[in-house]
Amino acid sequence: MNILIIFWLWAASVFANEEYQVINIYVDITEVYAPDGTSGTSIPLNLMISKQAQRTNILDHRLQYLAAHNVWNGEINVWDWRNISYMPTYSKCNYNRAVRCGVKNKHWTLRTVVSVGDKFSVFQTMLYDEYGKVIASSNKTVWGTIRWKPQWKLTTIKESGGFAGDKETEIFEMWPPKMEEIPPLITPYVVGQSVYGFYGAVDKSACRLTFCRK
Repeated sequence: MNILIIFWLWAASVFANEEYQVINIYVDITEVYAPDGTSGTSIPLNLMISKQAQRTNILDHRLQYLAAHNVWNGEINVWDWRNISYMPTYSKCNYNRAVRCGVKNKHWTLRTVVSVGDKFSVFQTMLYDEYGKVIASSNKTVWGTIRWKPQWKLTTIKESGGFAGDKETEIFEMWPPKMEEIPPLITPYVVGQSVYGFYGAVDKSACRLTFCRK
């Protein structure tokens, strides 16, 4: 009986001192650069990024891998421009400089930059920790496509044939197909694949539990 009590006390002390890591991730507004050098953002792209950032199971799996034979214990919370003010560590900050605010408010920051070109676009994501250090990144190149559009015309000529009836003649004309260039588009598939880069390949320093630092 005494041995059982001692075991319970030991187990209670172990679990009481068990480390727990809380990760807060802010999804920043995307930056989109056009071929002429102008910049802005894209509401559909912001929504896609925010949705894909919710796939925290990929990050959890990576942290478990970094923990090796131990178990990573913690929680991952994702915030965006709609609810950042409710984050427990939030304080007023100019989120036009999101990484700087991440250092101030102690959260990670996910930034997305898209450079749109005539032939291809570059989709880049970078994950910063609460110290402003890049701990993961992903780069995707999206190429435009070429579509060949057939060009032809069918002309029907109707001639009056008198007592023999009307006569119809069809003339088929065809020209070389016309080339159409479809600009490179950032699709949900591209955004989804980038998750494996910025979540599935985070640096070992992302795990802050003691056994990860050994």
